[in-house]
Amino acid sequence: MDAELFDKMKKLIADRLEIEEDKITLESSFRQDLGADSLDTYELVYAIEEELGITIPDEKANEFETVKDALAYIESHGK
Repeated sequence: MDAELFDKMKKLIADRLEIEEDKITLESSFRQDLGADSLDTYELVYAIEEELGITIPDEKANEFETVKDALAYIESHGK
């Protein structure tokens, strides 16, 4: 797992969801642990795409349950 990428993700998630970075772990569920609704998730995916210069298809983004899921996808599709 890329620690630098995880740090970037934590910052983006914390900014979008208005929560503390230290509450975000790899195992955090976007909906249950971090309180994201579908709009939050969409905005977060958009922010990640902008920040990292990648494209995440909507159907893939909908499959992200945890921070680790999103990171694994990003790492496997280049950053």
